[in-house]
Amino acid sequence: MNGTNPREPNALISDGGLGLSTGRFDERQRRQRLCLPDAATCWDYASLIDIVLRDSDSDAFRFTGKTAAQWMAELRKHGGSEYERFRTRYESIVNRHLASLARRPREPDNDYCVELAAAPLHSSLPRLIRLTGLMRASAAQWSATLRSLTSRGLKPEELEMSGVLARLCRMPGANILLQAQVLQMIDLSQVVPKFACESRFDFIVRSGWKEGCHRIPEKEYRRRRLLGKGTDARHLIRFRHRSLGWAVVNTRYSDLVTERTFWWSVLDEKGRLIDQPVPGFPDAEEAMEYAEIQMNQTFARWGKDQALAKWERYSLPGGDNYREILLQLDDWPSTYQPRHYRTRNVLVHIRTSVRHTREGRRILFLDEIQSDWHADLHTEASGESRGARRPPAPMAPFRKEWPLLSMKLMIWWAQRLGVEGLAWTSAELQLARWKKSGPPETLYRKMLPDAARLLATTLSLPFEQTVLSVRNGKRRVALGRHGWEVRSSENVPVTKAFRTRTQAEHYADLVSEFFVIDVPVLWISQLQPIRSIPLYGVGRREAWSAFNSDR
Repeated sequence: MNGTNPREPNALISDGGLGLSTGRFDERQRRQRLCLPDAATCWDYASLIDIVLRDSDSDAFRFTGKTAAQWMAELRKHGGSEYERFRTRYESIVNRHLASLARRPREPDNDYCVELAAAPLHSSLPRLIRLTGLMRASAAQWSATLRSLTSRGLKPEELEMSGVLARLCRMPGANILLQAQVLQMIDLSQVVPKFACESRFDFIVRSGWKEGCHRIPEKEYRRRRLLGKGTDARHLIRFRHRSLGWAVVNTRYSDLVTERTFWWSVLDEKGRLIDQPVPGFPDAEEAMEYAEIQMNQTFARWGKDQALAKWERYSLPGGDNYREILLQLDDWPSTYQPRHYRTRNVLVHIRTSVRHTREGRRILFLDEIQSDWHADLHTEASGESRGARRPPAPMAPFRKEWPLLSMKLMIWWAQRLGVEGLAWTSAELQLARWKKSGPPETLYRKMLPDAARLLATTLSLPFEQTVLSVRNGKRRVALGRHGWEVRSSENVPVTKAFRTRTQAEHYADLVSEFFVIDVPVLWISQLQPIRSIPLYGVGRREAWSAFNSDR
């Protein structure tokens, strides 16, 4: 087996080409809603640990997209001795780390990251290689040709991250390679961000139990899969879930093989005994906890993702369809934990809403664009401290281009929403909101305007100023226990709760004063449908509306 990068803090190191990584452990646990036993074995962790592959031509490793459980299942399906060898190595490696794995949460949080849409991001490197016309050359000649592409608009970071140069440099310079072989060496999957948001699964079963006492007739024992018969057995339904009908049963039964004469069991919504530890649980609390886990898994298909809005109170009042968008590097081998979200490797987070200009034009408005990751890297580079409890931030891609990457993706998202323009907050608004504790002023005064001008020139978009009418902060809308509430600046409801947010926002507009603000905007109503977005840089205009078949 291969090992992972020893500098990776969440890696379980082995010795060969394959390795085990716990970098995505917590996120996998949240998505699967998996509850771990207190005394878990290595096999309890198999569905949460990633298989990673060390690049034979570099020191980096890449995710294979499979967990240890999936890897073993495939090896077992194909037969042979590889399965037993892998199984033995996996067991020996993970058993050495059981103590550290046991310190992780046993029960998952209800928050997790969900992909909103697959952004059509593509690399320009394959196209530029084809344009060279070079079909067959030595490894040394290919290296020189690729390096020369940076003078034709290829970003040096894109070439470096693709790994193709590292692979060519490991080969003898005289080796002859076809163009197709060089194209196969390109792999930028680890730097393609997911367009995602943090969500909460809306099917929550906790605190839904109602106490009672209902004796189950003996004639139903067999149908319900319950033990015993006659006066030797007694089954009482003591707790029933209010909405789902699952039940916790108090059982009394004894025979020659049962270890206890008194225990608790769980019945599903059809009143049948579910698979559970034999013969049952020692107390009702453990039975309820087990039932809640099983209900979450059984009824997962009934639930829906509900996007979380953690920081809406720091946005301009009003607006519709508020959303916090995360650009997340799910396949980046290192692990970074941002300050604002639970999800690992959030490269950029963007707070958005749909608003109307004073002229009535519908726009996507960006309340804030921020990168905790790059801010931490900048702090460390300047010699400042990030705090004693925070580990050093690993290196991140798009160090100079993350504002441009954000603007490219938000233009695409604005077009999907069917709005006329993309607007964003000004430096003055940020200073009024955050004073000196907010994002760097240069981001809104220079970096975002520079990115917008570059996109406006490439895509022939009008780059102008527009005016928004914004409600003052004396009335705000928030979700309360009984519905959407209009609250005062002291967070006190000023009327009864409304059934929908639209109703609450409309009432808040009627009883509030407004002020006007000037914000920059890119008008996109005349833009052709975006089918491809350059991963780095802005590329050519025609490439944005063309289907991209490159890897």
